[in-house]
Amino acid sequence: MTVMKMNKKLIKAGGEAFLLHLIFQRHHLPPDEVFNKDEGTKRFMYASMMLQLEEEEKIRREEARAARRKTP
Repeated sequence: MTVMKMNKKLIKAGGEAFLLHLIFQRHHLPPDEVFNKDEGTKRFMYASMMLQLEEEEKIRREEARAARRKTP
């Protein structure tokens, strides 16, 4: 298995690799910069990303619910 395929599997599996991917994609912080942070800072960054994901999911659910109500 190539390194690229292994990395894709890690990202899709969730956990730390997934959060690093999102932080990189959304905030342009490469994984090595995140890894070099102290543990408390990393925990905060991961928790912040998780909170953002939860808020986005809540909005998606509310929009879907509203769309279902509008459908006759």
